[in-house]
Amino acid sequence: MSNRAIHRELLTIGDCTDRPLEEYLRALWRLGGAAQDLPQLPAELFVDLLRRATVEQAPAFDDAWRTADFGVTESMAGFEVWERVILSQIADLRDLDEGTSDAEAERDGGVVRACGTRWHHRTVAAFLECGTAGALPGEAVPDALTWPEFTEFLVCGQEYE
Repeated sequence: MSNRAIHRELLTIGDCTDRPLEEYLRALWRLGGAAQDLPQLPAELFVDLLRRATVEQAPAFDDAWRTADFGVTESMAGFEVWERVILSQIADLRDLDEGTSDAEAERDGGVVRACGTRWHHRTVAAFLECGTAGALPGEAVPDALTWPEFTEFLVCGQEYE
């Protein structure tokens, strides 16, 4: 699969689903966990994970995620940071869907999450489009993505304008 085909595929995946973004990210979290021992994800596996998250069963939301400490420290790396970011995003989306506004995003009880509180995109299509634009600009897709690069993709999906 060429870089151009991979980039095009990333932009079309979201158009194939009406799955809520939070549910999509829960499925992606489970799928990513199965690959956590890989130091890098070949580009085709990266795309496959994003594609499969549109149809694979998502694990149930765990209310403990709302109050968990998902802060990231300098001693953390790779999959561990990726997991904290995606679980933070899942908890944020659940809070937002249940009425916690951005103004209340100080996160009651001192909850620490890995990401900022700004959410510009709340659909799978917009999330994937902005993740691609922010983390993989100009159709440049590496042969393999590291977990930090995948983490950047998640953050761009949330915040990139």
